[in-house]
Amino acid sequence: MRMQDIIREGSLDGNWTEVDCGWFDEVAQIQNGFYWRHRGTGNIIFLYIAICAVGAIANLFVIASFLRTPHLQNLRNYFIVNLAVSDLLLCLVTAPVTVYFTVNLFWPFGNLACQATASMQAVNMFVSCLTLVLIAMDRFLLTLCPVKWRLAAKAPVFCYFIVWFFAILVAAPYFFAVSAEDVQLDPWTARYTPLILELCEKSKPQICLERTWHRLPFSRRTYTLSVLAIQYLLPLASLAFAYTQIGSTIRRRVKYSTTIDQSRKNILAQRNRRAVLLLLLLVLIYAIAWLPINAYNVLNVLDYIEFSQSRYIFCHMIGMLSAVLNPFMYGLVNESFRNAFLAMLRPLFIPCTKYIVVSPNLPPTNTTFSYTLNRKDDSPKYKKSSEMIPINTVKTPFNHLQFAEPSSEEDQFC
Repeated sequence: MRMQDIIREGSLDGNWTEVDCGWFDEVAQIQNGFYWRHRGTGNIIFLYIAICAVGAIANLFVIASFLRTPHLQNLRNYFIVNLAVSDLLLCLVTAPVTVYFTVNLFWPFGNLACQATASMQAVNMFVSCLTLVLIAMDRFLLTLCPVKWRLAAKAPVFCYFIVWFFAILVAAPYFFAVSAEDVQLDPWTARYTPLILELCEKSKPQICLERTWHRLPFSRRTYTLSVLAIQYLLPLASLAFAYTQIGSTIRRRVKYSTTIDQSRKNILAQRNRRAVLLLLLLVLIYAIAWLPINAYNVLNVLDYIEFSQSRYIFCHMIGMLSAVLNPFMYGLVNESFRNAFLAMLRPLFIPCTKYIVVSPNLPPTNTTFSYTLNRKDDSPKYKKSSEMIPINTVKTPFNHLQFAEPSSEEDQFC
């Protein structure tokens, strides 16, 4: 439809009798979804959302386990929680914005929101990567100097401040490099469009773009290459160095130890091999997850490839896998966190807790009974237990039936 069709009657010098204002809404709706629509993008978006949902739930479990379990609240676990918080923000802030930019061409939320969301995406990514470096270096120093290396009480807070401050500082240029600009497409650039929009009390659609690098003392190319070094190469080198040194130190201590026998050495060597494989896996996950998005940004800024939102979200989806795997690699591998996870999940699968009952009149046997609290009438019931624990192994003197205390913090009533 031509611009003349919008104006049914009248002229610039005459009286306007009818203006089809709804036509602009129809054009904006078509353009908003047409330009970013690619074959296969829908499947990528669905998979991207599923990955981010799993990542958000996993990181929430880490944070909730830390908050509700007192013995987990030690200094070193604060690093894991900081990693979980940054990965949670990646899933809840960065991911929805990326999906929105993939589905929609126009940005209706204004210039400040465009700048804030774009820079926040970079901050979350930097915090996650730098926290991994903190965890690696802390483990390295603890392995190298197990006696001398002790974290001060305020060390986690200081480290948080440094990581977040540095992440905001590095992401600050991105705040000034992006802006919400009026769309430069037909019919929005036509001669009479501003006047008609004013009559219809509408405004031009805007697009959130990186077109204001001229405000900064360096170019987009320089910044992108610097981000590659800070966000990918430096953390990867730090992780590789720290975990390589940890693996070497562990192997040396077992090999040259003179206080343990050979069988014990073999057991420790097997455990150390598993530990080294885990450390190698941590480095490989980071390297593989963040390589596609960094390679894509570098190739784009060097003009080897043109920007494509569908390819960008695919590369970003691979990077978001780190937010899903980090809670499992840094949380579930930790036995204390794993027990806390199970304690949170147990009420969903086990309706009540079993308590061991010991009778002094029974001969030593492998038969045990369990005391179960009925949820309805609070009446005790006795039943055979599926767990076989020798009664004669209990060292407590018995004068009557005694109920064993819960073996751990997890063995509580539902």
